[in-house]
Order: sequence, then C-alpha cells, then structure tokens
Amino acid sequence: MMSSPPPPPLPTVPTDTSIEYLSLTAESLSAQNAHRAMLLDLEARKRAATIDVPTLPGQVRDALRNLGEPIRLFGEDLAAIRQRLRMVLARAEIMREEELGGIAGVDEQMLLPEMRAEMLEKGEEITEVTYTHASMDLIQARRVIFDYSVERSRRRLDLERRRRKGMVRWTRGKKRARLFNKDDEEEDDYSGQTYLSLKDDSLLVKELDEKCEKVYKTVRTQALEGSQYGDVRPLSAVCTSSLSLECDGRMPKLIATGGWSGGIKIWNGGDDHNMSKNGGSKTDVSPLDLLGAKSIVHEDRIMGIAMRPYLASTVSTDGVFTMVATASIDLTAKLCKVKLNPDSSSDSMDLDEAKNNEKNIYSIEECAHLTGHAARLCSVAFHPTGRYVATTSFDHTWRLWDVETSNLEEGRELLLQDGHAREVYGVGFHPDGSLVATTDFGGVVQCWDLRTGKSACHFLGHAKRVVCSEFSPNGFQLATAGDDGTIKIWDLRRRRPSASIPAHTNLITQLKFAHSTSPQNGEFLASSSFDGTGKIWSTRDWKLLTTLQGHEGKVMGIDILDGPDCGIVTCGYDKTLKLYFGQRVIN
Repeated sequence: MMSSPPPPPLPTVPTDTSIEYLSLTAESLSAQNAHRAMLLDLEARKRAATIDVPTLPGQVRDALRNLGEPIRLFGEDLAAIRQRLRMVLARAEIMREEELGGIAGVDEQMLLPEMRAEMLEKGEEITEVTYTHASMDLIQARRVIFDYSVERSRRRLDLERRRRKGMVRWTRGKKRARLFNKDDEEEDDYSGQTYLSLKDDSLLVKELDEKCEKVYKTVRTQALEGSQYGDVRPLSAVCTSSLSLECDGRMPKLIATGGWSGGIKIWNGGDDHNMSKNGGSKTDVSPLDLLGAKSIVHEDRIMGIAMRPYLASTVSTDGVFTMVATASIDLTAKLCKVKLNPDSSSDSMDLDEAKNNEKNIYSIEECAHLTGHAARLCSVAFHPTGRYVATTSFDHTWRLWDVETSNLEEGRELLLQDGHAREVYGVGFHPDGSLVATTDFGGVVQCWDLRTGKSACHFLGHAKRVVCSEFSPNGFQLATAGDDGTIKIWDLRRRRPSASIPAHTNLITQLKFAHSTSPQNGEFLASSSFDGTGKIWSTRDWKLLTTLQGHEGKVMGIDILDGPDCGIVTCGYDKTLKLYFGQRVIN
C-alpha cells in the first residue's frame, strides 16, 4: 500500500529580521528636512519677539562677534541688525533645547506612534496638552463668569470706541484744523453718529486729559502722611478696599496687612468711618488708625493678602462689609469676614484679643479654610465678581475656589490647574473677569481663559523669576515684574511686549494699577521693590512720576487707595506701614 505524499510545507512567518527596511528617497528626505526647518523657523520668529537685545550699536556688534556672526550684512540698517541678533539668539536657544530633549510643540508634531512608544520606554518626557472633564460646579462657575465678563467687556469697549472717535476730533481741534461739517460727516463713517454725538465724544477726551493732568500733579506731590508699626515681625503683604461699577454709595477706605507673625490687621485709609450697624454715631479716627485685628490666623508667615471688592451683592445687612483672603506657607489659604464690631468684649473673643480690640470698629472672623496645595502658598486674588478666589503655590499649580460655598471644615475647590514647569507665584485677574494671569520662577507668564479652561497665550521675556502680574483697567495690557528689576508691559491684542521699564535695582515685589472707578482712571502704575523704594509710573508714556521713600529696608508690598487724593500705602521689612497722600489740585 502506497503512502500518501507528505503535505506541502507551511509558509514561513516573516520575523523582524526578515523585513527589509527601505530608506527614504532623497526627495522625501529633503521634504522632511524642509518641513522641520519651517517649524524651527516659525518657533524662532515667535521667540524672537520676546528676547531682549542691546540697543547701543557697539553692544550689538560685540554680541554678534561673540556669536560668530557677521557684524553687518549688505543693505542692513541698525534696526535690521538688532532683529537679526534676535533671530540668532532665538535659534541658538531652540537648538539648546533640542539637544536637551526636543522642543515642545515642534518635535512632538513629527513623532510617529512607534517613536512615542520608544521614548516612553526610555523614560523620556513628552509634552502634551491634556483635558479633563469639568465638574458641574466648575461649569456653573464658568457660566457666571461668562455672563459677567460679556457685560463688562461690552461697557469697556463702548467707552473705548467713544474715546477713539473723540480722539480724532480732539486731535484735529488741537491742530487748529477745520471742524467737522456736513462734508466731513459724509467722508467719515461713524455708524450714523451725529455731529452732536461726535462733539460729546471729543468733550469726553478733553475731560479725560484734564483729569489726567490733575492726577499727575497730585501724584508728583506725594508726601509721607503717616507711619505705623504694623507687627512685631516684618510685614509681608498689604491690600486696600476697592469699589466696583455695581456698588453705589460711599464705602469706607480700609487697608489690610499680613505679616510673618501669621496675623492680619485692618487700618483706616483716611475716612472718618461715620457708619455703624444701625447707621448711627460717628467715630472720629485718623489715617492709619487700627480698626481691627486678629493675632493668629495662620501658623506661619502670610505671603499674600487680598480684599474682596465692594459689590452691591456682597455688602450684607448683618454688618459684614468685606472679606479678606490670605495665603501662607503653612499650606493653607483662609477667608475672613470683616464686619462691624457690635461689642468688643463679647464672649466670642479671647481675653487678650478683647483687650486689644477694646476700641476697634471692626471684628475679623474666619469663615473658610482652603486646603489642598502640596507646597507653600504664594499669592491670592479675588475675582472681580467677588465669588471666587485664586491661589498659587510652589507645587507648580494654581487653584480656583468658590467663596460662597467654602466653610471652616472644607474649601470648595473648583479648578486645579497645572501647566507650569516651575513654582507658580504671581496671580492677577482681568478687569472683565474673563482671564487670569499666573507667573512662575521659570520666567513664564501664562494667561488662562476662565470661560473655556484653556491657555489663551503665554509670554517669555523676563530674565529671571516673575513674581507679580497685574492687568490694566483698559483691558488690553498686562504688567509683570520680578527678579530682574524690570517691568514689562504686554499687549494682549498683539501678544507681544509693548514696553520694558528698567524700574528698580532689585526684585520687584508688587504692581498695582490705579483704580478705574475713581478720577484716577487707571492713569498710573505703582511698584515696590527690595531696593527700598516705591515708584509711580505714567501709563501713557511709562515715565517715572515720583519715587516714594521712607522705609529702612525692603518694601514688601504696595497698593493704591481709591479717591482723588491718590493715596499710596506700602509695607516693609522694617515692620512699618506707611501712607502717602498727594496735594489735591483744585480749579
């Protein structure tokens, strides 16, 4: 019996060693290299706008010579040479980052899945943008912020349009050009505006210029009005009360300070405080008189303090005037109510505290503990609505808290936002409430959109740590400062720096713009520094208006009092609180 023939051999399964890898063609390689060069050039152009270069021709030549670049190319003027130096420095910075592991946003765009897996196996970091699901509380908060910001931005932009249109007419009038007539109205499109409305706009600009001149004259006459020892240890933070567009009526001017001892105090900012819980008797107090104190709020140093703005919805009928938020290195932030003190010797106070507060008008009561940060806290700020508060920390994050639902047992955290590679320090809210700016020790300034949760933009340009940020009342400028002693003004519309002020010789601790709800109209910027001085700058040309002196050491904080007197308050490492007033200009 014949056996059946053996079955045919099974085909061999190819292994990795049997696969032939073909190299890319020269055309594909050239296209890939061209695409990569385009991405690198685009990244270099973005960074070049934020790089500071010398202004003197000799220094520019020396910098190019040290980098091995030609000093001057054919047809270049001085501006073109400085721009070429910026591009050279930007490309050099990009190449250094590429050698260290790639550029975020450039190399990651070209990574294939196999390359990503290989990098993850080697333990290399890949920078990616990730999103998380928002809680219902955060979604509701974003709706509130959206409604608030839309209305505020509409008012601000309408006023800005009036100023711009009035500026055209006012400028022509100052140049003694012919006034608008029917022919001018036909030539210029002003959306149906009449001659009278254009005249009103020009009068608005004239009135703003006259008010600005008065404010600058008042600021230039700033003199020391008073000085008080604020604590047994250095004072580290100061803030003042502020009005909002929604708040009607006259509210007391308050000053709050926090120090290394962990306590907070409320001081008189210049009012007579003729209000009581029943609207009765008048209490005569002088500027910088102590109005309230709480000796122990934190277990360690207070690093940041902020006062809730006066709003129609936040001034309650039970004597609560405002609220103070503090941030400390004991890993906590706290909210305290400031209310009229009906009985300074009530049972709710300690014996020592009642003895100290025997003549105090206001009492300070803790109402919420905000816990969750994994490292020391740095700064704190209230949202313009007064319903939310933001904190920054050394744990590389900043957080948003709900003021109304937080209590002593638990703070209601709405948002935990990472995205900084270094310690986060400064924080500031946009006047419309739509954006928040945070700064870190890596020199990065991040702007976040609170309505969407996304990063709106970021700025690079500081040489060292950035510790403070403040939005201008005009809505399109952001001021930042830090370790390098310079104040940088960023244009949010163009997303590039518009001014760089060599302000101080040491670290700048705080920045504050003038109030927009008073005759100050945001016309000046105040800064404090470790060099022992405070300075006031014009926001029209960023020139120095005056220098505030008096502290014997570092000036830890500065703020501005609302009103025509343009009061400035500072606190220092010498444990003192100082108040400056200018001479009011009267027609």
